[in-house]
Amino acid sequence: MKQDMSEDILIKYILGEASTHEGQEIETWKSANHANAKKFEEVKIILETGKRLAEVSPLNEAEAWEKFKEIRATAQREPAKVVPMNRNTSTNWLRIAAAAILVLGGGWIGYALYQQNAANQVVNIQANNQVRVDTLPDGSVVHLNKNSGISYTGTFKSKRVITLTGEAFFDVKHNEAAPFTVHVNDVTIKDVGTAFNVKSKQRNTEIIVESGIVQVSRSSNAVRLTRNQMVSIKPGDKQWKVEENTDNLYGYYRDTVYNANAVPLSRLVGLLNQAYGANIKIENAAMHNIPITMPIKWTDPLSNVLAAIKNTTPTMKIIEVGNTVIIR
Repeated sequence: MKQDMSEDILIKYILGEASTHEGQEIETWKSANHANAKKFEEVKIILETGKRLAEVSPLNEAEAWEKFKEIRATAQREPAKVVPMNRNTSTNWLRIAAAAILVLGGGWIGYALYQQNAANQVVNIQANNQVRVDTLPDGSVVHLNKNSGISYTGTFKSKRVITLTGEAFFDVKHNEAAPFTVHVNDVTIKDVGTAFNVKSKQRNTEIIVESGIVQVSRSSNAVRLTRNQMVSIKPGDKQWKVEENTDNLYGYYRDTVYNANAVPLSRLVGLLNQAYGANIKIENAAMHNIPITMPIKWTDPLSNVLAAIKNTTPTMKIIEVGNTVIIR
């Protein structure tokens, strides 16, 4: 079995010009390993994408075909250069791209092929059981909370539009010519350059601005949020209320250690339930507003965190009943 495969034969095969023997050789070569199959598909994508662009090519179909046959005839008169398909070199890909360009008859088509592929590519970034931090192509940074994800289409440079599920903090790189837009549920958040947190839970949407200005809209409703302002939106809300955000709980997942500073126990419990997937309940009403000041290391088990909370308030009792933790 051949370890190498001529690019010319691959192109002939994709165009239906290869002999039966050549076709059998290519099929055997493709099935030999994943790298061969991947390279074949990449060549095929270039050629097939080029066909879709051929409608605007400076040469018509007949002229393009004659041009290809002329180049092919020249190649047949000269010794064919065989290049290993699994060699990752720029020269290799320049030859493949050149062959695709000659088939289409347009010297500009190679760049257009790349642009069209990039413009139609859908990028998905998902965080599962751990928080994920990614830098987007425009330089903006996104912190994805657990079980959250974003997707966008294209190169994300001239058009910066993201669809969000779950929760994320966006530190946006300034670009007035291309506003940064986030779609979550049926709400649109648009910004030029700022940092903000978006949380979606059971179709409720919460936006908190850390710096800069964002515009939040849905149908005919719209509000502008500035630093330390927030808005919570439920599906049936007709009017939105802009409020001041008074703590930093929204950013708890961005760092490995969260420093709680006089946070009411009830709010801290809600945070722990979310971060650990726990079911903690406060049955003593007098405990709800007790301020808790302590560092919480997210790599610590929940039992250690609860023990530290109890140490801040000696009268507190913490009881485990099955999968439920009760604070009294």
